[in-house]
Amino acid sequence: MADPARTPHGGAPNAFVAEQATQPDVLVLDQVALIGLAGAEDDLRALIRMPDGTILTGKQAQRTAIGKLLEVSRAGVVVELPNGNATFLGVARHG
Repeated sequence: MADPARTPHGGAPNAFVAEQATQPDVLVLDQVALIGLAGAEDDLRALIRMPDGTILTGKQAQRTAIGKLLEVSRAGVVVELPNGNATFLGVARHG
């Protein structure tokens, strides 16, 4: 386990990670946002933040609270909404 005295950024492995994880105003908090992707390239999971702060996770072809995940890739996520329309969620980027 990391020595807390040697990891001054809340346990983050280095200053770069800590800085990137705490950027202000990157997400619009009252909207649905793709906050990240996890997993192997052929088995990615999307991490989606809802306006109420809850986090959804899902894989391609799964149904979630916002709709069916048609595509989950490094480029982003395509969601089929309940009304039949589709929308793209891209990973938040800054500076």
